[in-house]
Amino acid sequence: MKESEIRPRKLFEKYLNLAKKDAESFDNSNFETINCVSCESALVKLKYKKDGFKYSICESCGTLFCNPRPSLKTLNSFYKNSSSAKFWFEEFLPKVEENRREKIFKKKAIQLFNLISEKKIPISNLCDVGAGSGVFLEELQKIKEDISYFAIEPGELSSSIITDKGFSVLQKSVEYSEEWNNKFDFVVSLEVLEHVNKPVDFVKSINNLLKKDGYCLITTLGYEGFDILTLGENSNSISPPHHLNFPSLKGFELLFKRAGFSEVDVLTPGVLDVDIVLNSGRITEFIKVLKSRGDSVVREFQEFLIKNRLSSHVWVFAKK
Repeated sequence: MKESEIRPRKLFEKYLNLAKKDAESFDNSNFETINCVSCESALVKLKYKKDGFKYSICESCGTLFCNPRPSLKTLNSFYKNSSSAKFWFEEFLPKVEENRREKIFKKKAIQLFNLISEKKIPISNLCDVGAGSGVFLEELQKIKEDISYFAIEPGELSSSIITDKGFSVLQKSVEYSEEWNNKFDFVVSLEVLEHVNKPVDFVKSINNLLKKDGYCLITTLGYEGFDILTLGENSNSISPPHHLNFPSLKGFELLFKRAGFSEVDVLTPGVLDVDIVLNSGRITEFIKVLKSRGDSVVREFQEFLIKNRLSSHVWVFAKK
């Protein structure tokens, strides 16, 4: 898979420009200074400044996080009203949905059920938190029809689309989903954690949804991935105020244990790190040499990143 297949360059650049303008015009008068989002340590220092926002690095666990950051109320308003958020949901996603279905969601659905089978996890129902338009649920249902599928999705339009597809939907943020507590064998959440105001509250809420000994799979961005470490503040993944949280491997483990999970396994099955760096225009001597060795070496290097948990695309597989 190539980055351009899920993020067409011109469309993605327009989104990034809108996000930059939104960030630079942000009112930071109510920003909150916090401790590390993963381990709560106060031993943090400034790492990056970008588009009027600051990112701290935790000296205890290595997590990168936006600090100070917008309040929950401000973030909720931003996602409803900002130009970049509207463009993402109204123009960007509709144009790439089918490509993302083929390149991302079908593959993830297969990987998830392979993982469930490998771990011999009994599962009668599953909930997708932040389900968007329900594409992942559709792909899961195609593989296994004898499971009951549910969604938690705060967006009004998205919720109505999911309902029309025949899935039960709770139109709320997961932090306010108490009526579905202790309901599910399995919970998934794709690419949401990096956006939330308080990661520990988000992960606790997912834990609460699970039955005893239930499992979750959360996919998100991690700081210790090759593309982010190589590009630093110039990485498009570091995109305030959309992306706030980038835990380290240690940070993920500490965060999920704080949220009440008994077992935490952190994987990095991402396939785009090298391609993202090659497309960035910021080519180091190492990348120049790597590219000159040919496509097979590039693929093998990406496989090395996956094997050694050095991709920025993270899967956290955890047991309640």
